[in-house]
Amino acid sequence: MRSDRLKDLVRILRAGHAATQQEIAAALRDAGHDVTQATVSRDLQEVGAVKMRGARGLEYRLPDEVPRTAGGELMARNLRRTLQDFALDVRAAATLVIVVTAPGHASAVARAIDLAGTEEVVGTVAGDDTIFVATGSQQAAERLVDRWGSASAGTNEITQAEGERS
Repeated sequence: MRSDRLKDLVRILRAGHAATQQEIAAALRDAGHDVTQATVSRDLQEVGAVKMRGARGLEYRLPDEVPRTAGGELMARNLRRTLQDFALDVRAAATLVIVVTAPGHASAVARAIDLAGTEEVVGTVAGDDTIFVATGSQQAAERLVDRWGSASAGTNEITQAEGERS
């Protein structure tokens, strides 16, 4: 049921009819889902939706629909915010970075990592509450741990470091 709701949410976002969470909730109700604004908010975060200026003013868009010129800094900020909200622990294991999240949030955090386009990241594998982030070297893994560990503690290093690469 939840996966059907998320599929319908993605369909609604791709159709471009998503200016407010109330509009999204109404569209999901029309599709047969019993949702509240809080559910919509959590689902938007899970699919990585961002609010940006579009043809009709501010609207929710999926990360792959964000223009790359505007997206680099936006995705870096999204990664920082996502790590602050959900990363419980960030540590290196040789060339891997292990990110432990709140239960059920690993896929959303891994998606934010993938979309940020971080140079050191080769790929991610997410379970329920743990993400394995592959890097090219032990030094790259340690650099990510330094940046992401600070971000999960609430500093601004990710925005600065990732924004410089955009």
